[in-house]
Amino acid sequence: MKTLQVAKIANIPIKIHWSFGIFVLLILGYGVSNQMHGSDLLWFLGFIGAMFLCVILHEYGHALSAKRYGVKTIDIIISPIGGLARLEKLPEKPMQELIVAFAGPLVNVVIGIILFTILFAIHHDLSFLIIDLENPFDNITNAKGFFGLLVWTNVVLFIFNLIPAFPMDGGRILRALLSMRFGRVRGTQWAALVGRILAIGFIVFAILIKDYYLIFIGIFVFVMAGAENNQVVVESILDKAIVSDIMKTNFSRIHISEPIQTMFDQYIRGGEKNYLIFDSMDNLSGVMPELFLKQAYKEGILDSTVANEYMSKKVLRVNKEVTLKNLFDKMNKEGIAIAAIEEDDELIGVVDRSMLQNYLQLHMSKG
Repeated sequence: MKTLQVAKIANIPIKIHWSFGIFVLLILGYGVSNQMHGSDLLWFLGFIGAMFLCVILHEYGHALSAKRYGVKTIDIIISPIGGLARLEKLPEKPMQELIVAFAGPLVNVVIGIILFTILFAIHHDLSFLIIDLENPFDNITNAKGFFGLLVWTNVVLFIFNLIPAFPMDGGRILRALLSMRFGRVRGTQWAALVGRILAIGFIVFAILIKDYYLIFIGIFVFVMAGAENNQVVVESILDKAIVSDIMKTNFSRIHISEPIQTMFDQYIRGGEKNYLIFDSMDNLSGVMPELFLKQAYKEGILDSTVANEYMSKKVLRVNKEVTLKNLFDKMNKEGIAIAAIEEDDELIGVVDRSMLQNYLQLHMSKG
C-alpha cells in the first residue's frame, strides 16, 4: 500500500494514500468548475481540510480506545473514501471490539455537539443549520455557514459509519454483537452477509439513479465484506494449530561460506524456498528469503558466497508450542519469511511462509 507519512501524533503515524492526490485534483476541479476564485476557493479548501480533520479525530477515537485493551495501532491512513485506523489485531473480547468500533462515531457526535453549542450560543437561533442541499458549499464563505455545514458533516459521518456493513464501523458493531451469541467466526459470517446484501441494494439503487460514484462505493463495500470474513476465518484456522504441527525438521543448513548457487539449485528443483544461514561455528546468524534469491539471480551474483550483504540478519526464533496465528502475526509484523523453531534453546525445525500458505489452503478448502 503506497502511502506518505505526514504526521505522527500520540506515537501513531498519519499517512495519506496515493489515491488522495487524485481526490485533491477532483476537489480543485470542482471548485474551478463552480467558478470559485480567491477567498471563496480558500474557504472551500479550508472546509475540505476541516472535514478530513474530523475524519482523523474519528480514527483516533478507535486508536485510543483500542490502546486501553493493549491493542496497538499501526497507523492511520487517509484516502478519498475516509480514514482507516489499522490495528495490529482485533480486541480479544466482543465487548471490547464493540467499544472500539463505536468510539469513532462517538467522536463525531462530540464534535457536532461542541460546534452546535458554540454556534447556538453566538447566534441564539438555528439558522446556521439551514443548508441548500443542491449547493451545500454556497454559504461556507463565513464562519456561520462554514461551521454550520461542519455540524451536518459530523452528523453524516456518524450515520454513514453506523451502516451495518464492512468496512464501516457499523459492520464491526454488528459483528461484535453477533459474536457475543455465536462466536467471532460465525458472527463475522453473518455480519459479512448482511453487508453484502446491503451493498447489492446500494449498487442497484446507484444504477437506477445513474450515480457511478455510488456504484463504486457499493462494489467496494461488497468486496470488503468478503475480505473481512476471509481474514477472520484465516485467524481462526491458525489459532487452532501450533508450530510443531507443520514445522519441517529436515531442512538445509547453509553456511555463510557457501555460494548462493547452492540454494538456488534447490529452489528451482522445487525444494525449499527460504533458508537458515549458519556461521563457521554452526551458529544461526541469518536467513536467505526467497525474495533475496530471486534478486541474486537477477543481478547475476549466484556464484558469490553468502556474505553478510546478501542475507538478512533478521532471525525469528519461536517455541514449538506457539500457535500458528501468533507466528503468522510475528512474521508479518517483522517482515520475516522463515522462522527457526526451538525447544529448550535447541533448533529443531523451521516454518516459512509457503508452509503456512499451504496449511491455510488445505484447511480453507475443507471449510
